[in-house]
Amino acid sequence: MKDKKECEIVQDLLFNYVDGILNPESKKLVEEHLTKCVDCQSRLKQINDDTKDKNVKEQIELDYLKRIRVKTKIKTITTAIVTIILICFIMFFNNFIKINTIINRAEKSLQSNNFYKETSQMLIDGETFITKEYYKDGKYKSVYQVYTDSGVETQMIEYTNTDTDERIYINETEKKAVIEKGELSKIKNNIKYVPFVINRNSLSKKIGTTFTYTIDVDTYDYGKEYYILRNKKENARWEIWIDKETGLPIKEINRNAIKTFYTGTNVVREVKDMVLEYNYEFNKVTDEDVDVPDLSGYTVETTDWNFEIPSK
Repeated sequence: MKDKKECEIVQDLLFNYVDGILNPESKKLVEEHLTKCVDCQSRLKQINDDTKDKNVKEQIELDYLKRIRVKTKIKTITTAIVTIILICFIMFFNNFIKINTIINRAEKSLQSNNFYKETSQMLIDGETFITKEYYKDGKYKSVYQVYTDSGVETQMIEYTNTDTDERIYINETEKKAVIEKGELSKIKNNIKYVPFVINRNSLSKKIGTTFTYTIDVDTYDYGKEYYILRNKKENARWEIWIDKETGLPIKEINRNAIKTFYTGTNVVREVKDMVLEYNYEFNKVTDEDVDVPDLSGYTVETTDWNFEIPSK
């Protein structure tokens, strides 16, 4: 009975023995008993095997959980990257559509055979430079004027025609005219261009423009919605306002572009934005607006601009 009672005590202590948490006296009792009891030795072996199996199972579960965590982390990162790429693509595609729409509307507007374009720029010392451009059926006239408190000074009037290789510059004040002929004069007047993109028919230029500009919509100072394009490369110092209906410019701003200095010094007197304002009117130009006047009362000088284009 004594040995059976001791076996029961030892077997109750075996789990703690395996875990190594017995006090020295209990540990000594268990080890002495194990040297002479086959049943308790068998029970110890069973406990060790079960513990080993349990540890292996737990390790397998831990490894599985680690793999799940790694896969979940990879999936989360991949999803985030794909989401960012998708958002960037949607933003790019949205801007590309807007750019393409603006260019197409500008192209459609400029297909007109009769329109007037006025560009004004405020200069230093209270002067404003105005360019008035008339176009009708292939004929152009550009009038360059300066407005001051003293009045309006017409600096030059330019005439050209898409059907000829001739340009005529007239100085009304001095009654002088210069007639340019040749290849250089065949270059079309810049009245038919959109300031923010040079080649409207080039896909690469449109894509480049999309990457270059941010696009916002506003109604400030104009009364109806218009696009604002800002140049990313210039940290938004340059921007242009575009009419949503016509695709044509309303205003062009180059911030802090004009500096004036105190006479004889490098000390800045004033910093101003360079602002160009545009106005377009359609079907208002008459033949009289674009017809070259009689030059019989002018001193006329003729210049030949024919030249050979170098071969590549």
